[in-house]
Amino acid sequence: MMHLHGRIKGPPDTPYAGADFKLDIVIPENYPFVPPKVQFITKIWHPNISSATGVICLDVLKDQWAAAMSLRTILLSIQALLASPEPDDPQDAVVANQYKTSIEAFNRTARHWAAIYANGPGCDPQCVDLVGKLVQMGFDEHEACRALSMKNWDIAMATEHLIK
Repeated sequence: MMHLHGRIKGPPDTPYAGADFKLDIVIPENYPFVPPKVQFITKIWHPNISSATGVICLDVLKDQWAAAMSLRTILLSIQALLASPEPDDPQDAVVANQYKTSIEAFNRTARHWAAIYANGPGCDPQCVDLVGKLVQMGFDEHEACRALSMKNWDIAMATEHLIK
């Protein structure tokens, strides 16, 4: 077994543009006959990637794996997934629902997460302010950001979610 770290840039014309994402890659002993295990180290808001764990839902990492695929192919496939989410086959149902019901809220949230967690260019001052208000109430910064993201940046609903 081999353990690697990879990096991908957020694709242009997406909420992830300009961001730098780190990936954890575990190559099993029976590679290339089974796919490597790849997940995001960098937090990301995407329907096919768990916002909590970084686990990726991508067919080439599962049943569509072929022994001829390289690590480069995998990284390019993940980058393509960032550009073309599949909300009907989600890893994160909350993010997928937001993507399907309010693309504006999704884009705002994905861009904000890319800015604060992956050094992307689109930090939203209003989002920062809302997170700051919850942090002042004693909540963890990431948990505050996650609750606000899940509740479309409604501070009352996010506060209620955090208290439960």
